Amino acid sequence: MDQRPLGRTGLMVSALAFGCGNVGGLIVRGDAGLRSRAVAMALAAGVTYFDTAAQYGDGRSEEHLGAALREAGALTSVAVGTKVRLPDERLAEPWPALREALAAGLRRLSRDHVDVLHLHNRITGALDAVADAMGRLVAEGLTRHDGITGLGDTPAVGRAVASAGFATMQTYLNALNPSAFWPGATGGAQDFAGLGRRAADAGMGILAIRVMAAGAVAGPGPRPPLAGGVGGALTEGGDYAGDLARLADLAALPAELGLEGGMAELALRFALSVPGVATALVGFSDLAQIEQAVGWAGRGPLPPDVLDRVVAAAR
Repeated sequence: MDQRPLGRTGLMVSALAFGCGNVGGLIVRGDAGLRSRAVAMALAAGVTYFDTAAQYGDGRSEEHLGAALREAGALTSVAVGTKVRLPDERLAEPWPALREALAAGLRRLSRDHVDVLHLHNRITGALDAVADAMGRLVAEGLTRHDGITGLGDTPAVGRAVASAGFATMQTYLNALNPSAFWPGATGGAQDFAGLGRRAADAGMGILAIRVMAAGAVAGPGPRPPLAGGVGGALTEGGDYAGDLARLADLAALPAELGLEGGMAELALRFALSVPGVATALVGFSDLAQIEQAVGWAGRGPLPPDVLDRVVAAAR
């Protein structure tokens, strides 16, 4: 598994990251034996970054991930990132709530710190107070690095990138809307106006999220038993049904390229091929999906002309 620098943090993380959220569902809803096998399989393949959040399964994701990593003897040898969402009214004075929420997450994870803490709120205003509070958490050693989930109002996210001093950003990026790196290539949804590229150029570590568009790139059809719902729309003007419709613009490309994994393989390798992306977060519903994703990641980046075609289809 390719290991990449996470921006200026000094961390090296696997190109493929294990997402422990509700959409994939394996860590939230799978039984203990399945969770342990899944984490062991990922570790054996070289996955070194695991992403969770207090909101996933009302804390069960953090608890289950911690238990599986502890069983595998890897509780402190891999990088773990978690996320905290605060009530909007607490963003102006976030310190007590932020510290309390992280402390609760650490108890569930059975760790004394995480490697990255991301604010999970949609960004609509200034985050100076949040940045100060997160800096205090870094100083206390409760998290090694701080970051944001770059969703919400595009200009507000841009201001956070430019001035707040966060070390990392979870960045919405997929083959249907790659506008975080190619402004205007939105697929008809929100334009992230190249903010991922600007953040990467500023030294922030970029973690690509929703690279499978909540599973839409696999096309319509029954979802795996452990999979959650498709989640709410993360972008303005974008939703799961719209993403399914947008697949038509790329339908011929996987077969033309000889991609055995079809559109799902194209989507993952597209995200991993974007210069500046440190890791792509993928949520899993079963062991077969882990095996597939590891195999696709191992096939390397897509040629530049293929990236150009994907981006052109989104314009």
